[in-house]
Amino acid sequence: MKESAGTTQGLWQLLLPHKPNKSAFVYLTLLVIGATALELVLPLYSSYLVDSIGDDGIETLIIIGLIAIVLTTAVLEAILGWYGGKIGHSISLRLRYSLIGKLLHSQSQSMDQEHSAELSARVINDSKEVKSVLAEDLIGLLSGLISLIAVITIMFILDWRLTLVLLSCVLVGFIIITPIALLMNNIGQEQQTAEANLLKYITEWLRYGKLIKSHNGAKQMQEQSKELLDNSFTHEMRATKVMSLIGPIANLVLMISMIAILAFSAFWLKQGTLTLGTVTAFLLYLFGLTFPLMSMAMFFSNLNKAAGAASRLSEIDKFEKEPIGSDTQVGDITSLSVRNLNFLRNDKEILKGINYEFEGHGLSVLIGESGSGKSTFLSQFLGFFPDTFGHVFINNKPLSAYNLLSIRQAIAWVDQEPKLLHATVYENLTLGLSDNIDSNRILTVLKSVGLNAWLSRIDNNLDLVVSEQAHQFSGGEKQRFAIARAILRQSKVLLLDEPTSALDDVNKNELMVLLRRLSKKMRVIIISHHLDLIQPSDDIIEMTAGEIVPKLV
Repeated sequence: MKESAGTTQGLWQLLLPHKPNKSAFVYLTLLVIGATALELVLPLYSSYLVDSIGDDGIETLIIIGLIAIVLTTAVLEAILGWYGGKIGHSISLRLRYSLIGKLLHSQSQSMDQEHSAELSARVINDSKEVKSVLAEDLIGLLSGLISLIAVITIMFILDWRLTLVLLSCVLVGFIIITPIALLMNNIGQEQQTAEANLLKYITEWLRYGKLIKSHNGAKQMQEQSKELLDNSFTHEMRATKVMSLIGPIANLVLMISMIAILAFSAFWLKQGTLTLGTVTAFLLYLFGLTFPLMSMAMFFSNLNKAAGAASRLSEIDKFEKEPIGSDTQVGDITSLSVRNLNFLRNDKEILKGINYEFEGHGLSVLIGESGSGKSTFLSQFLGFFPDTFGHVFINNKPLSAYNLLSIRQAIAWVDQEPKLLHATVYENLTLGLSDNIDSNRILTVLKSVGLNAWLSRIDNNLDLVVSEQAHQFSGGEKQRFAIARAILRQSKVLLLDEPTSALDDVNKNELMVLLRRLSKKMRVIIISHHLDLIQPSDDIIEMTAGEIVPKLV
């Protein structure tokens, strides 16, 4: 997937649909103003305390007031940190939910060239960069801006000369830091890409661990990981170098500002045009400016990183969403047909002008060499390819005339290698079903497809978690399990891709008996290379090079 350069505008466009309501921003602003106001009062109060020291010391009420201001400020800042973090995390939650939904509802063609782990990395890792800016840095920016404006205003009122000295130092620091912070844009984007690439390969290696070990490929994969890790390390170090410069520069500006203020203060104190209380307030304000300036610098630095991450997240928005179609639901299916069906994938013609109709119930067997287009042909009925909706018909109406969800409820698909989720047996079997299914009914269906021995092995435990690594199924059991899942959907049509490929002769025959029994009430269409399982009464369709071979009369 081609990635575009990240921009701040792209980041805001990404976040705009997920912004909180106005009241949340009002509460946040009030908290920021309250906390900042107390922070600004503290130096003025301290100045008053210094100037009020007399022969009898300091009045008790003044000390109590100082303690009250300090404690109230701490409590308000804690509430501000919690509430601001809540807003940021809430925006991130809605963003991630939207991105996951976008991926789950995107057209199959949009995602065919993408690696699932790389897309997962975008949703999790890239959105984390965005969340960091919202939940942590945004508050610093708001309070920093208010503090900066208010502090400079108060300083100017206290002594305009010292204020000009301070502003001159701050301006120099800003000029130095800004170009460095802008470097984080491309660095952040490249860093996220490197980490996503690393996650993509590690996920694949762990999934196919036995394949890699059986081919003595573990060392080769580990050496390949070194290259990926080095690439990630390089980008991380680039980001670290930039971040390591911002802190020292800000501290240097602070030290120069303090030295300059002390030098000029000593001169004006000697002249009698400045009081010690004013100098004390100025120094406290100077230290008070350190956090706002650092927060603002960190915000703009991380903002550029987040903008780079947002450009990767925005690519997901370019995936085309599946068309849901009309509100018309699929009822009984009396016929399935394709008319002049052509299908291209990567500019290669897979299906060529196919015309065929399946009428009523019965068993159809699709045969042909590997690569002849059999699986692609059957998958057309599930609505994966909107471009062909006008050539695929249910009850003589095109797919576009029906609700897509109802089509997939009516037509069940059993893949050659059935996919099982990391979830319980019950959750796998009831995938996509809104109604609760009685456990006894599930057990009955499982037994009807010949999984009695498997049920005994798991002690009828429908809460058992099916794990990718545990392998609770043999190949044949997994096929039967997938068929049970299709039966529970009460579908009208059952499509199976090589359902007997992982079975021995005994299990092949038993499965065919089951499918023939099902075909008396529904249309069952299977892809098979085992011609010995075919009976004369079966509907046989032969495909070659993307075309259906005409039947001999």
